[in-house]
Amino acid sequence: MHQKTEKILATLEVLLEDEIIFRLPYNHTSIWETFIWCSREKGEFNLLSLLANEDWIQLTDTEIAINNWLEIEERGTPVKVDHLAEKRFDEEDYQNRESEEFTNRKNIYEKLSEFLTNNLENLQTYQLGIPTDPWEQYSYFVVVGKIPGGNWICVTSTVPRETKNFEDIIVTENQVILPAEIVLKNSTLMFGQKIQAILENLAPITIYGHYDGGYRNTYQHKIIHKVAETKEEVMELAFLSSGLLEVSEFKTFYPDPEEYIFTDYGGREKGSKIYNKYKHLNQFLQANFAKLIMYKFSFWNYTQIFILGKSSNDDSVGLRLTSLFDYNP
Repeated sequence: MHQKTEKILATLEVLLEDEIIFRLPYNHTSIWETFIWCSREKGEFNLLSLLANEDWIQLTDTEIAINNWLEIEERGTPVKVDHLAEKRFDEEDYQNRESEEFTNRKNIYEKLSEFLTNNLENLQTYQLGIPTDPWEQYSYFVVVGKIPGGNWICVTSTVPRETKNFEDIIVTENQVILPAEIVLKNSTLMFGQKIQAILENLAPITIYGHYDGGYRNTYQHKIIHKVAETKEEVMELAFLSSGLLEVSEFKTFYPDPEEYIFTDYGGREKGSKIYNKYKHLNQFLQANFAKLIMYKFSFWNYTQIFILGKSSNDDSVGLRLTSLFDYNP
C-alpha cells in the first residue's frame, strides 16, 4: 500500500473511531466505514471489479434472468415475499394478470430469450444482488453479448428504488448520466431494430414495493437494451440507465445545520456533536482529495454508497455505507 494511502486511511479510521451515524430518508440509521482499494493487491479499480470484490455479481443462465423478469410481473412485487403489497389487488392501477394481453407476455419473453441465445456471440448473463434472506433478496440481471460484426449489447430491467433522492444531505454535482455517443455499425442497427420489435410488445408493468401503511410505492418494470463499444462500457451504461447505479462528484455532507439528524433525532446537544463530526470529516476530505466520486448502488430497499478519491496514482480510499429502507407501517 502506498505511504500516502496508509496515512489517509489511518486518519479516516481515527475520524470514524467514534461512530458517525447517518440516516437516509425513511431508512434505518447507518454507520460510515472506511474503504480502501489497493491496486497492488486487487488490480485496477472499476465498476465490475468493485462488484466482484463485494461478491455482488455472479454468472448465471440467461433462462434464469428471463424467468426473473417474468416472475416479477406475475407476482407484482420485486421479491418473492408477497405481504409487501397485500392491498394491491384493490387498486385501480393494478393490471389484470389473467387478461390475454398479460398471459401472452410469457410467449414474448420466450421469443426474447431465443433471439438473444441464437444471435449473440460471447453471450453471458449476470445476477447482481446483496446476500440477504433468499425470500427477501432483490436480484438484478443483465444479459450481455456481442453482435456479430457489430457492437456489444446489454439487455436488462429497470430497478425499483425505495429510497428517493437525498441531495439535501449529500451534496454532489456533475452526475454521470450516459457515456459518450458511439457510432453504431450496420449490423448493430439491424440487430437493434429486431430486438426493439420484440420489446415493443412488452409494455411497462406496474409492480408494488412497500405499499401498505400509506407508503403506496409503485414502480414501472420495463425491459431495456443499451449498446456500446466494449462489454465493460455497455454494462456500465445498462447500470446507469436502469437505475441500479448513479455516479457523481461528491462535494459535502449535510450543508444545513438544522437538518433532522442534528436537531430532532437525539436532541440538540447530541446533534451538535454529530454536526461537528461531519464538519471535521468534510474538512479532511476537501483538504486531501482534489476530487471525490460517489457511487450509489440501489438494490430496491438497500442502498450502497461509496465515496472514493485517489490517494496515489492507483489506490482509491474513502468511505462506504450500507443503508436499509425502514418499512414501518
